[in-house]
Amino acid sequence: MESTTTSTVPKKAMTRQNFFSRITDNPVIAKELKSRMRGRQGFVIIGSYLALISFFIILIYILLAFDGSIANGDPGFLQTIGKVIFSTVVLLELLMLGFIGPALTAGAISSERERKTIDLLRASLLSGRALVFGKLGSAVIFLLLLIFTAIPVQSLAFFLGGVGMAEMAVSTLMLVVTAIFFCTLGLFFSSFSSRTLIATVLSYSSILISFIIFIIFLFFISVFDSYNTYPSTMAENMASTAVWFLFSTNPFFAATISEVILIDEQSLFLTTSNMIGSTTFPLPSPWIIYVVFYMILTLLMISISIFFVNRPDR
Repeated sequence: MESTTTSTVPKKAMTRQNFFSRITDNPVIAKELKSRMRGRQGFVIIGSYLALISFFIILIYILLAFDGSIANGDPGFLQTIGKVIFSTVVLLELLMLGFIGPALTAGAISSERERKTIDLLRASLLSGRALVFGKLGSAVIFLLLLIFTAIPVQSLAFFLGGVGMAEMAVSTLMLVVTAIFFCTLGLFFSSFSSRTLIATVLSYSSILISFIIFIIFLFFISVFDSYNTYPSTMAENMASTAVWFLFSTNPFFAATISEVILIDEQSLFLTTSNMIGSTTFPLPSPWIIYVVFYMILTLLMISISIFFVNRPDR
């Protein structure tokens, strides 16, 4: 038994060491992180990121403190401030990650084509997969730094009350998945674009178009549901499930409704709050659908990006 125990511990340690060594030994990650953190750009982004979040938190606190409907003597006053601050911080982070993420990776591969260095990278011992993961990893690590630097600000809402550890964990998971996805989105368009400007425009256009399509679907669904004409209960349940999955792919909807479900229903994984129809049945919480959907989409875009990087330019 002692020999088995002593043999398994080094294996686990070696596996952990191999995982971190693959990250630290990637020359692209080391180069990108050093060039980003040695200049002013990285610190300016971090400072502006925290300053913007702090500004909105102070503004919300002042507005709530001077609101006549909320008395300072009310025991639920601090909990109300905590919930509003927490929701505001999470939504602001989701919005800013959508702007910063593609900007970090839109020129990752296309800039190498512009500088005529992509052929040198292909001729080196660095594989296409290592190049993609190196460019993506450096951007994701920087965004994770932004997310974790804002955790102390989020913890203010935790200490004020009204926010539990489950909400903190779910919001952090959604932010990490969002950061990885938006970085992958910019890298995906950069993998086959000849110019950085083209990759940047395509990245932000896809984000804008997705929100426009979401608003259009929201309008048509509300109009269709107002008639409430379903041929059968099964058709109503199928339509309700499809709408729920569609809405759960929107980051703002998924974050907001997941928090509402946690507060009102005290449920982390399931809910019976359907979007349309009169029948109720259990559905997964929006954050679960959001995480699974965007992780699958991220893996798909990474695979396609590796294909385009390995493909010779014509």
